[in-house]
Amino acid sequence: MKCPTCGQAEMISKTCDEMLSYGSQSLTLHSMHGEFCPVCNEGVWDEESYRRYTEAQAALVRAVKGDVGGEIRRIRKSLKLTQAQLADAFGVGKVAFSRYERGETRPPAPLVKLLKLLERHPDLLKEMRSM
Repeated sequence: MKCPTCGQAEMISKTCDEMLSYGSQSLTLHSMHGEFCPVCNEGVWDEESYRRYTEAQAALVRAVKGDVGGEIRRIRKSLKLTQAQLADAFGVGKVAFSRYERGETRPPAPLVKLLKLLERHPDLLKEMRSM
């Protein structure tokens, strides 16, 4: 394999630990395997190490920022609504809340705040739907 950064012709197979940090938290992934450039030290993880890296990175971000998708799901269920019903009440596309709950899309902060208010005052949902 050729180095994607500097073009060095030969990469070296190596196993090492990789430290991930986000906000105030960090973690170490042990026994990560990949091909590394002896000139610029650029590396390319193998498929399994890359999967572990991306999963750990997503988990670390969720740990720091919180699980907004899970919170939205919990509130929606407490209001006894489907994703489509909640999307209709907010006037957004039918799959918007599915994407929010799966973490594919980060919901706008005002939407999350409004959901938290609706959880405390579910009677407002009826009023909101009539607008």
